[in-house]
Amino acid sequence: MSTFLHEKIRLIIRPIALTILFPVLGFLICLLLKLFCHIEIPRLIQSIINFPIAALAAFVLFPRVLGIPFGKIPVKDFNQKIGLYLPGSAWKHIILGVMLAACTLSGMLVASIISRKYILNYGAITLTHLIFALNPGLWEEVFYRGIQMLILLGLTKSIRKAVVIQVVLFGLLHIKGFDLSALIDAVSVIVITIGFTYTAYKTGTLIAGIVFHYLHDALLFFVQIPGGVEWSNSDRIWFYALLWLMVGFGCLVTKMAAEKFNVRTSSGLYTIKI
Repeated sequence: MSTFLHEKIRLIIRPIALTILFPVLGFLICLLLKLFCHIEIPRLIQSIINFPIAALAAFVLFPRVLGIPFGKIPVKDFNQKIGLYLPGSAWKHIILGVMLAACTLSGMLVASIISRKYILNYGAITLTHLIFALNPGLWEEVFYRGIQMLILLGLTKSIRKAVVIQVVLFGLLHIKGFDLSALIDAVSVIVITIGFTYTAYKTGTLIAGIVFHYLHDALLFFVQIPGGVEWSNSDRIWFYALLWLMVGFGCLVTKMAAEKFNVRTSSGLYTIKI
């Protein structure tokens, strides 16, 4: 391998690959145990296993060992730079996150009700899923909207390019098949990821996005047509149209909150250093 190629891998591919690996490393370990050792680990335990592994990477490995993306710095400084801290008037950021989740969830709920196949079922909100949702809600924001975005900003020197790469990559990693339904699901992930990223950009921290992401994922199944019920084409059109519309509306809410109600930090988050 040439020195040039090796350097490209070290500076570009490896840091981005690590931000993809560590949010789900615990789940991957559990999957390997199932495939090769025939050890079936319950989903709740998988979630509990994954959480400290991701935390170790975020709060020790990246800032203190690998020095990604700022060089080796204290954990407190690292968290500040990636937007993982409670800003002044943190309650405003938390309320904004709740409002944004209410936007997307209400869009899906209305679409489900329009289908006439929706059944109100509080049993769809389970402890297992509430705990599971902590992993994507926290770690996907930390590693993608935090660390990965800052890596991409350093490489591209462009917020627009960094956002495009990050949201498309995030969407591609959520493809679960190659049929039309799975591809539309991936597009939907891209759309809502734009909402997560815009929230971090406008507020200057990850707090509102973490609350938004967690609540959206935690209550996802509660507002959808029950599993096992067949969706018609019109059901899917309503579902995605209203979800995407409410993501856009949520971006307007975020813009107003940041500009009219000062739900933002003075330092910002995605600053480009030349």
